[in-house]
Amino acid sequence: MSEFFQGFIKGAKETPKGYFAPVIAIWRLLVEVSESLTKDKPA
Repeated sequence: MSEFFQGFIKGAKETPKGYFAPVIAIWRLLVEVSESLTKDKPA
């Protein structure tokens, strides 16, 4: 199993940032939406 993690980390280091940009953008969108839904709204 540790070989998998080593390979994953090596691949992530070699992968261009453009690959992770959409994943990060979607994650931030989900976080913002969930925060806006859970905020206490003034009555």
